[in-house]
Amino acid sequence: MPVKSLSSALPKISFLMRPRRCAHKDCRRNALLTAISRKAAGISVQGEWFCGADCFETAMAGALAALHLSTRKEQPAYRNRVPLGLTLVARGDLSRYQLEIALDQHRATGVRLGDVIQYLGFASEEQVTSAVAAQWGHPVFPLRTAAETPVHIPARLLELNRMLPVHCVRASKRLLIGFADGVDYRVLDAIRQVLCYAPSPCIIAASEYRRRLETIMEQTRGKEIVFDNESNPQEMAQILRSYAVQINAEEMRYAACCNHLWTRLKGRRHEMDILFRLPHE
Repeated sequence: MPVKSLSSALPKISFLMRPRRCAHKDCRRNALLTAISRKAAGISVQGEWFCGADCFETAMAGALAALHLSTRKEQPAYRNRVPLGLTLVARGDLSRYQLEIALDQHRATGVRLGDVIQYLGFASEEQVTSAVAAQWGHPVFPLRTAAETPVHIPARLLELNRMLPVHCVRASKRLLIGFADGVDYRVLDAIRQVLCYAPSPCIIAASEYRRRLETIMEQTRGKEIVFDNESNPQEMAQILRSYAVQINAEEMRYAACCNHLWTRLKGRRHEMDILFRLPHE
């Protein structure tokens, strides 16, 4: 081989031989052997690399225990906003007498106030949706004319938060999330962590949300993995290890979302969402 060709190949060889350190502090595997072994491809979790299933499981058990404690201490992120009924009154869409009737019905049935107001014929869905948008300071998105977005969020989370992904721009990793009621910014943080998109909120009509959600739930029926029984961090780590090995996962991202742990495993051929119910206090 000519000297020039050999020298040009050397940087590539040295890169392949560069040791990759496992993020698990007690890992005993030789880093150099890990780097050149085809059987130890490892898995990346939130930017940290683990050399194999043992280190992955042990590290995840610790990380999930810490996450469990933080979610138990977390307080709801309340924001001072004018109530929906008063917003409709201020906009001239509802009288105070009508509001009192709607509130009595809402308290007696537990049905959402906006739905009660529409059922009684006091205001249209368009008026209620516009009032919700005014409450939260975000625009209304016309979901009826929008195409389905290719970005997937588990149906369980969509249902719990009355939300939908309504538009995405893959080139800039931006995602528009439509909420039928109010915006939970902690959910947007979870979406950012798991999907690596920059989410922005908007408001959508409740009827359009329900119609689109029914389609999504029908399409994903039996395909999403949800553990409704509360599991401890060690059990969750063992389950995640099993599925990671099963699909030969190369990456995992996770976040707490609506009393659930949302995890996404990615392999070269498969992608899988696994939800665990977290203890709620």
